[in-house]
Amino acid sequence: MMTITVRKFTAKDTTAWDEFVEKSNNGTIFHLRSFLSYHIDRKFKDHSLIFEKKGKMIGLFPAAIIEEKRENILHSHPGASFGGFIFIKLSFEDADSIVKALENYCSQNKFHKIFFVHSPTIYHNKTNDTMEYLLHWYKYEVKEYYISSMIDIRNSKKSIEHLHSRKRRYIKNYLSNKKFAIKWENNFEHFYPILIENKKKHNIKPTHSLNELIKLNKILPKKLHLLLLYYKNELIGGTLNIIANKRSGIVFYNMINYNYKNLQPAAIQIFESINWAKKYNLDFLDLGVSQQPKEKNPLTPHLSLIYFKEQLGASATIRKAFQKTIN
Repeated sequence: MMTITVRKFTAKDTTAWDEFVEKSNNGTIFHLRSFLSYHIDRKFKDHSLIFEKKGKMIGLFPAAIIEEKRENILHSHPGASFGGFIFIKLSFEDADSIVKALENYCSQNKFHKIFFVHSPTIYHNKTNDTMEYLLHWYKYEVKEYYISSMIDIRNSKKSIEHLHSRKRRYIKNYLSNKKFAIKWENNFEHFYPILIENKKKHNIKPTHSLNELIKLNKILPKKLHLLLLYYKNELIGGTLNIIANKRSGIVFYNMINYNYKNLQPAAIQIFESINWAKKYNLDFLDLGVSQQPKEKNPLTPHLSLIYFKEQLGASATIRKAFQKTIN
């Protein structure tokens, strides 16, 4: 058996890291160093890991140190939607060695826990569940389940085919109404006030500051695509779509001016986002998680949001967060 070594990421690894992510089976924009390092208002103690065999990268693990109750946790990078192990091609033997190497590293470096959100399968170019099997074998606990929704773009010729009959009526009205207009332009200054007002309704703040969105757009050109929806020349909503990798895109924000809720801007924006995904030859459009973060049980489903997404042709997919205590 060939020994697999693990070491901490350093700045000199940046180019090789990003090249590996771009070639990988399951890497996304959220794993690129340019994405992980963009934060302005939030600082993280990065502790990402590189796994090597014969001096060559075979796996990555984007992570940071989180201190909780005097314990150090090797945690999925808090600046990314999901993390976990990133690989190009992984045999059972190598995957087994990587998990063992990770645990040995954590033990030697006084980490008390490992916690990470596994990349959903819709972001995998080729299905490979070897790592998940081994996580269960080595008694990693599925600490959290997140219900997400995705639209399979592959098997329909027209975007309207994804929609429930009621939503189709709204979209047909939109298509025939010349008072509507859409623009694809990354004018985040114009979009951000709507984002702020939407989040206020749920007593939360946006994940990104305005400056962070502007910075992300600069360091990741052609990855962020902002749809702005107008009615009678007034902005009534906006959707930020992100190209996550060659296979999938994600609807990161879908925001509306609630004074125009009766016009169904949220549904219109998803319809146009499906068109966008088709244009970029994506297989899946991820509509994000649908849970109630303010509830005592974080798994509590957001029923109305799930129903809304189902009417747009989405079905459920699961994001899993794994955790293990290191002795």
